[in-house]
Amino acid sequence: MIRGFPKAGTGSGRVERNLTSNAAAPADPVNIWPAILRPDSFDPPADPLPLEAAVTRLAELAPAALAAHLLEPAARRLGRALIDPARAEQSRLFNRFTRAAQTACLETITQAGIDLVVLKGFANAHTLYPDPDVRISGDLDILVREAGRDRVIAELRGRGFHFVALPPKPWGFISTASYMPFLSADGACELDIHIHPDCYPVHRSLTTEMVFAAARTISVGRLRLNVPAQEHTLLLLASNAAKEKFGRYSIKNVLDAIVLLRRHEDLDWHEIAALARRGRYLKPLRVFLALLVRLGLPPDRMPEGLLLPPGGVAGTEFERALAGYETLFPAEPGWLARSRRELLLSTEPKVGLYNNWLRLRGLFAPKSGIPEAGRDASNA
Repeated sequence: MIRGFPKAGTGSGRVERNLTSNAAAPADPVNIWPAILRPDSFDPPADPLPLEAAVTRLAELAPAALAAHLLEPAARRLGRALIDPARAEQSRLFNRFTRAAQTACLETITQAGIDLVVLKGFANAHTLYPDPDVRISGDLDILVREAGRDRVIAELRGRGFHFVALPPKPWGFISTASYMPFLSADGACELDIHIHPDCYPVHRSLTTEMVFAAARTISVGRLRLNVPAQEHTLLLLASNAAKEKFGRYSIKNVLDAIVLLRRHEDLDWHEIAALARRGRYLKPLRVFLALLVRLGLPPDRMPEGLLLPPGGVAGTEFERALAGYETLFPAEPGWLARSRRELLLSTEPKVGLYNNWLRLRGLFAPKSGIPEAGRDASNA
């Protein structure tokens, strides 16, 4: 969902991703990850307030339906719900509404004969979870070839979709993979159109054609949809977490990766490592996997060569990132902290230089993030 924009049509004026941190963190915060990763041995603290604060915060970040699903084994062991059932059900119903709007959008595109691969939330909801409505939220991401991009825009513009320009940054829009949100007339579906699986440097090695060639086909109602191979899914989860500087907006990437790695023991780790190394994102992949292990995921599901946490100054920053996950990000980091995280954990040196070059160039010739085919009088 668009950061800072309420979801139209819900009547709630709720903003999904523009989270605040008004609630004070408890004096002795509870690490909620053992309740997710080791529910059979999770023992709650004697004081219920820190645990309540932790699960409430998780429900804000996850959101509530997903948090309730992941905490259900621990709740069964404790004999009580950890997430307010009414709140979890409201979240699930809202997700169902979102999923219906996204499915209708996909039906329109596929009926027009446009090839696509569904990415991220929608794909993960239907491949990793028994009920997709516990996971669906936010925007709908699709991967198309460049010729397909203009056909998607033309098809959906005729049905009221329009590009929404987010608040500009000084350097403009620097993504090389996708564009500004393409929003339905009623605001119920926000579409992110990708021509690459993810931003630079991911598409240096994981190309659009590779994702199409390895894609799996799933059934969603009467639709047959392509979704990425599990190896590609894991790489995209890691790259998106790195793009979010391993901060609060990466929480669903971490949760999806935990579910994926629990469900699939036959991943081709050689391909995963080779793609990351060739694309220059091996460092953030290692950081991502090391974070999963430090949070409590058993390391035997991953090769030791990919579980090398950074050392030195980067190791100190890694511990800061880990503390953020354990405390569920009570405060938003400033620009300097985000820049430090990007440099030390989220990018390899040449990639960081390239991204900063894009920003510098954008200061003099900022891009709008709206493709030529999508420009009209309303967003020119």
